Amino acid sequence: MNLCDLKINDSAIIKNINLKGIKKRRLNDLGFINGEEVEKVFTSIFKNPCCYKIKNTFIALRNEDACSIEVEYE
Repeated sequence: MNLCDLKINDSAIIKNINLKGIKKRRLNDLGFINGEEVEKVFTSIFKNPCCYKIKNTFIALRNEDACSIEVEYE
């Protein structure tokens, strides 16, 4: 399953990030690393972007980036 598939208040563990280059590096710098817990906390009016909580920080991601992050339920 992908990060964008989570429902509000669902949390999961990051398993893989299917991006390369600067986008992957930026997500890693923000805390999106393998084994880290992430929770979907809010969606915007048009469902894009969505807000995720990771390491007690709230990050907004576009759906195209969130769909590139593989997760699994705890």
